[in-house]
Amino acid sequence: MYKFIAGGLLMAAMAASPVWAGEAAPLIGEAEAVRAQELSPASYAAAKDAYAAQKTAEAERYAQQAITNSLSMSRNFPKLIESRDRMHASGTPERRQDLSDRAEEAFADVVAAVESGDMRRARKSSETATLLTYQAEVVAAREQLTRPIARAIAEARKADGKTYAPLSFGKAADGLKKVERLVSSNPAARGQLYNESRNSVESARTSQQIAGLGKQLKKDPAQVEGWVNSRNNDMATIALALKMNLGSAATSDERVKLITEAIASMRSGYELQLTETNQQLADASKQIATLQGNLSELDDTRSSLGQARYTLQLKRDAEAKIARLAKLFDPSQVELFLTTDADVIIRMKAIAFPSGSAIIPSESYDLLELASQAIDLFDDRAVRVEGHTDSMGNDDYNQSLSERRAITVQEYLDARFIDNKRTITSTGFGESRPVANNEKAEGRSKNRRIDIVLLAPVMSEPQSAEQ
Repeated sequence: MYKFIAGGLLMAAMAASPVWAGEAAPLIGEAEAVRAQELSPASYAAAKDAYAAQKTAEAERYAQQAITNSLSMSRNFPKLIESRDRMHASGTPERRQDLSDRAEEAFADVVAAVESGDMRRARKSSETATLLTYQAEVVAAREQLTRPIARAIAEARKADGKTYAPLSFGKAADGLKKVERLVSSNPAARGQLYNESRNSVESARTSQQIAGLGKQLKKDPAQVEGWVNSRNNDMATIALALKMNLGSAATSDERVKLITEAIASMRSGYELQLTETNQQLADASKQIATLQGNLSELDDTRSSLGQARYTLQLKRDAEAKIARLAKLFDPSQVELFLTTDADVIIRMKAIAFPSGSAIIPSESYDLLELASQAIDLFDDRAVRVEGHTDSMGNDDYNQSLSERRAITVQEYLDARFIDNKRTITSTGFGESRPVANNEKAEGRSKNRRIDIVLLAPVMSEPQSAEQ
């Protein structure tokens, strides 16, 4: 269902100001929201010209046709559209203009066939367009994701990283092979590709750094003593914070063991203290139940109080972590919220999805990595990725778009936390949960967002007195 401004208000707005400004042409806004400039350019251009000539009825007819054509493209050729979006996100036009031009021409043939109502021709043309955009996408992904690894490995090899740090060097080399295979077989797996590429580059750079350190130590063996002393000083600082004495430890391994045991002992002491406190609470609750003579009613009260205490503790812990995380994020890009249920929301305001697309642009991956560090800090929480849109476009289109965007971010996080076995799900809410006024451009911008929700863990059931 499309959103219209009442006819009288529309006509008044058109008479008072240029029809091409802001909210004066609502159907044009709807058309732009579903990417009519790309998916129905002829009808969109005709609508724009008619609005400029103040031919309102004709303009609205063309705008409505542009919307219909664009939605038809989105329904019938979603994989082709997103492959083209990935092609652009990877920078194909800058790297291989010839491939990009051929892919764009084939895509334009599909669009023209849809605009003319010839779906049979559109489907036939889409086969060529899909092949060309796929080829361009592979070339761009290889350039964007494998070349940095290859360069980092070459620099590490030049620095003798293979000799001084064979494990890190080997990890980078294996990563390069994995990324090359994945780029060729599934360039759409952007989240996994990006994570594999970044990790492989980091491994190669680690190899290079270790090699540099190894050469320094070989050239000046006396530096080993300084390195060992620095390490011992670090452990002494930790021991001081733990209020313990390392004097009895003769070697570094013994010092590490003492510190590890001290931390384990502190944790055990906290757990014992918590157990004793819980036992005291249980005993007190039992006495109150006996005095009150209404065990069933008191159990309900105790459960409510216990849940309240549990939620309050979760909130306190979360507030402390949020205060630490706030230093990582630019508030214009990311906001952190704590809900009444102790859920933590990481609101990603600056993931600049292309209009109507679920493709994450390259520049947004650094922002997702920061969000991943926040998720790391809440290691006991399940993760839910929520997609939200503004109200431009129809309900079904926005719902589908929000779901696809949430899935794309989930796929990135799945790849990022593949070794952690985090529970990560996704859902889309379309335009149903706005946080600002959709009547204004600023409000619509705020409503287009991804929320990463860190779900508060559920309180475990208390054991009965008999147990």
